[in-house]
Amino acid sequence: MLWTIYLVLMVALVSFLYLFARRVRRHSTTDQLSLGDYVSIVATVLNVIVLVVAVVSLHVAVDAYLDAKESGKKQEERLDQQQKVLEGSRQALDAVVQGLSKQQNTLEKARDALDSSVRTAIAQQRLLGQSVTNSEQQLHILKAQWERELEQPDVHAQLVYPFGPAIIVSNSSKVKPVRQGLYELIMLNIDRPRNGDAFQWVSTVATPIDFIPPEGSYLPAALNLHLDPNEPLVKGNRLFGYLSISCADCASRRAYWVLIKWGEEGWYREAKDDGYPFWKLKANNIDGYVSDFMSRKDLLRMPLNLD
Repeated sequence: MLWTIYLVLMVALVSFLYLFARRVRRHSTTDQLSLGDYVSIVATVLNVIVLVVAVVSLHVAVDAYLDAKESGKKQEERLDQQQKVLEGSRQALDAVVQGLSKQQNTLEKARDALDSSVRTAIAQQRLLGQSVTNSEQQLHILKAQWERELEQPDVHAQLVYPFGPAIIVSNSSKVKPVRQGLYELIMLNIDRPRNGDAFQWVSTVATPIDFIPPEGSYLPAALNLHLDPNEPLVKGNRLFGYLSISCADCASRRAYWVLIKWGEEGWYREAKDDGYPFWKLKANNIDGYVSDFMSRKDLLRMPLNLD
C-alpha cells in the first residue's frame, strides 16, 4: 500500500516535470522569458523540492512509524513473556507458600508431639523416681528386717567386788536374747607356788545362764571359787587368770584376763588378739606377764560397789 502511494507520487512528479519542461521549452523558442516567468520557474522548482522533501519526510516518518510499531509489537511480546514469567513465578511462590504452610502445620504437629513426649517422659521420670524411692525404702526395711533376723546375741562381762568377786553379764543385741549362756573363771594363786614352778588353782565351775533379754543384763552373781580347804586365800594373795563366756548362738566367745588382789582390789581387760600362754605360766616368768598386764591402757578396775 505504501509503495503504491510512492509510485503514484513519482509518476505525478515526473509527469509534472515533463510538462513543465515542455512548457518552458515552448516559451523559450517563441519569445524571450520575462522576470515573472523566471520567478514562476524558480517557485515551481522550489515547490518540487519541497514536495520531494515532504515525500522523503513522509517516507522517513512512515519507516519510523513502522519501526515503532514493530518495536511495540516486540515490546508487547516481551511484556507478554514477562507477564507469563511473572505469572509462573507467582504460581511457584503460591506453591512455595502452600508448601511452607504445610511444613508449618507439620512442624506444629511435630512440636505438639514432642511436647507430649517430653511431658510423658517427665511424668515417667517422676514415676520412676518415686518407684526408686519406694524401692529404696522397701530395701531399707528389708535390710533392717534381715539384719534383725541375722543379728546374734553378744554377751559381755563386767567384774565387780574384789572383796567377794561377782560377775554381771549383759546382752548388747537389740533383738535377740541370750539363751544357754555359760561362763567360767580359771585363775592361779601366783603367791602360792607348788612343787617348784606350779601354782594353786582357783576356779569356778562352768555356770549356765538361762536367759538374758535384748539389751538386758544378768544381775551381779557371785563367783563361787573352788578353794583348797587346807589352804584358804589370804588377803593380798594375787589371783591371775582368765574368764571365758559364751552362749549357744552368740556372735562370738569372749575372754577376759583378770588380776585380783584378794580382799583389796582387782583389774580386768578383754582378751583380743593378744593373750598370755596360760599353760606356760611358771614361778620364774609370772612376774613379767603380770607386769605386762598391769601396763595395759585398756585395764578396767573392779568397782568396790555399784552406785
